[in-house]
Amino acid sequence: MDHSLGRRRIYPNVCAGIHYPFLPADEFFDRAHFPWFAQLEARADAIRAEAEAILYGNNDLIRPYVRMEKGGPETKWSTLDGSLDWTACFLWEYGVRNDAVCDLCPETAKALEAVPQSHIPGKAPSAFFSLLRPGAHIPPHTGVTNSRAIIHLPLIVPDGCAFRVGGETRQWKEGEAFAFDDTIEHEAWNRSEKPRVVLIFDVWNPHLSPAEQALLSRMFEITGTAG
Repeated sequence: MDHSLGRRRIYPNVCAGIHYPFLPADEFFDRAHFPWFAQLEARADAIRAEAEAILYGNNDLIRPYVRMEKGGPETKWSTLDGSLDWTACFLWEYGVRNDAVCDLCPETAKALEAVPQSHIPGKAPSAFFSLLRPGAHIPPHTGVTNSRAIIHLPLIVPDGCAFRVGGETRQWKEGEAFAFDDTIEHEAWNRSEKPRVVLIFDVWNPHLSPAEQALLSRMFEITGTAG
């Protein structure tokens, strides 16, 4: 009805890699798809303490999230290229465990081991602490494949921070997880005077059956396409 009345756009999946056909284009996934959220959220205080210790104490493990090749054309990411406005500390990256970070964050590592992450050599899982500095804005963008869901566990969220996926904007709530499809246009901003910190990781799209997950995993391994 909102779309018919011109009040809201319908945002499609825009995949830079694999677009799995006929999956629902959920902006935010229904929480019922993730019965393990409660166990994850129960660890939020311990995860937050580890995030604070590493983000404010081990700067060598933190890096700008956006790092572009030199000499390329200007893009919407140019203002964040190499910038400390949006930084990350990876526990897992493209399927490889960062032992140095996981050893410093044992409770976070245990929490990630307890969730059904996808495991695809060279591709998944990825998991990281994401820090967005005061005044920073992550521009509207889309992801790689709708075969995954992106999980946010908000850890430090001052007033003035928000996150939009498609036609819906939400405020993060500390300790309350949610999942979204990152191939639907999304953006984030921090209009506060303090940093915002979120634990971010990926799992399979909950609309995929175990058989479909296994098929996709095998295809990604063989073809080297993004997953």
